Amino acid sequence: MLVRPLTPSDASSFVSLRLAGLKECPASFASSYEEEAGRSLHDVERQLAAVRGQGVFGSFNGTRLVGVAGLGREHPRKLSHKAFVWGVYVAPDMRGRGVSRALIVALIEFARLEPEITQINLTVNANNELATRLYKSLGFEPFGVERNSLLVDGCFHDEVHMSLKIDRRTAS
Repeated sequence: MLVRPLTPSDASSFVSLRLAGLKECPASFASSYEEEAGRSLHDVERQLAAVRGQGVFGSFNGTRLVGVAGLGREHPRKLSHKAFVWGVYVAPDMRGRGVSRALIVALIEFARLEPEITQINLTVNANNELATRLYKSLGFEPFGVERNSLLVDGCFHDEVHMSLKIDRRTAS
């Protein structure tokens, strides 16, 4: 399994996988299928272009994109030390093979290369116990629950907020 940053040339594969995720698991994403389906390929290519300290990573089984995870950055100066995980999704037939773990590890390693990033935040649907366990096993700590965070098809969903501090101290 290869995990690497996606580039603009991966845009169509990214769109296909992202839309599949939004359809299958609407309560796992803040964005909706309807919002994302209307985006132009050009907009997605720009999203996948290299930007310092943020990016979208993909996991490949051969040439097939089977998993994605994004790392974004807060833009106001006072918040710029924080990055956030977004859009984690793995194709159903590839689950249980360590794809999500490999993607999140790649995001963490990528964030460690950016000296200004001191923490990575994420939110996870409170009912998604597998994802919560994965994040905890990688060092993310819960710091709150947002009740009724998402409203999907008339149903409210709570989200757990989690954070990972980036420790840059080296052993002496």
